[in-house]
Amino acid sequence: MTERQSSRRRFLQLTGAATIAGLAGCSSGSPEGTTSTSTQTTTANATQTTAQTTTAAPENQMRGPREGDDLPTDSKPSDGYPPEFDTVPEERSIDTSSYDTLTREVHDVTVEVPLVPIEDAYYWYARGEARFVDARSETGYDVSHIFGSVLSPAPDGRTLDPTDDWNEADRVVTYCHCPHHLSSLRAAMLLATGFENVYAIDEGFQAWLDRNYPLAGSDTNRDYTVRTIEGETSRLDAGETAWAFHPQTDQVEATEIGSDGSYALELKFVQVDAQSTIQVETPSYAIQAPLGELTSGTVTADTGEPAEQTKTTTNSTNGTTNSTTGTNDTATNDSFSLNWRI
Repeated sequence: MTERQSSRRRFLQLTGAATIAGLAGCSSGSPEGTTSTSTQTTTANATQTTAQTTTAAPENQMRGPREGDDLPTDSKPSDGYPPEFDTVPEERSIDTSSYDTLTREVHDVTVEVPLVPIEDAYYWYARGEARFVDARSETGYDVSHIFGSVLSPAPDGRTLDPTDDWNEADRVVTYCHCPHHLSSLRAAMLLATGFENVYAIDEGFQAWLDRNYPLAGSDTNRDYTVRTIEGETSRLDAGETAWAFHPQTDQVEATEIGSDGSYALELKFVQVDAQSTIQVETPSYAIQAPLGELTSGTVTADTGEPAEQTKTTTNSTNGTTNSTTGTNDTATNDSFSLNWRI
């Protein structure tokens, strides 16, 4: 690590504690370069707060490393930082208090996760000012991931997780492909366990791919096929999480259940086809069926074969304050407990 990078990271450790924010579904935030008014949308289990954006994201022409460049070797692959690049963006100010946030209760702690726009995340990345965490599966990570990032699957990480040795004051950015359900789950867990300055990339990993930012993995040129599973569950599950995963490769996707009990899981799994067995879980049921069957109609408790529930969700009701109106609203959030770890 050079003296320039070391000094920057020490500065971040001293000054890096940012606004903590909350967790909800896999919906995207405000478009880049736009201004959104302050609003709050509340479901049975989640609250999404949108703050006014005061700092427009710069165009995608800022100086910095790109995929295909002659990139330096990452000599410390477990620290979550990229190596130091020769070309970096010019220094600018970022108002993190303006970021959209998602709220969820994790381990009986209400957590708010800020959603960082992709260009701000890249700015921190190129300047070595944040550690990056991939919240997907090991299979997805091995195929393609942000160069310099570490694998720490949502929500609990893994045994001997790389984040275990990190300074809790350091800035951390999580990402996934959904675009931000899994990443915000991982961010919320990090915040709930002591980290002070954690963000989830709002637009997700696909936005990183689209901008040709630096990648590593066995197939960085992969075009991901999106397979959508649409389903229905009890309306009592509104605001909870629906999960889909491929047991053979541990690939997982998640999304929030709507107020009417409907959900849509957008899978960007690799090494699967129409015959691959996928497990779908909601708080009300767990089933297994070939992927082709799951994508050909509406999934219910009667689809495929019953399966053992491996992910549990627990409801808890918490009072939240609407920062725009100053009134108290009641929102139900879910805390997650997975009985598997990679």
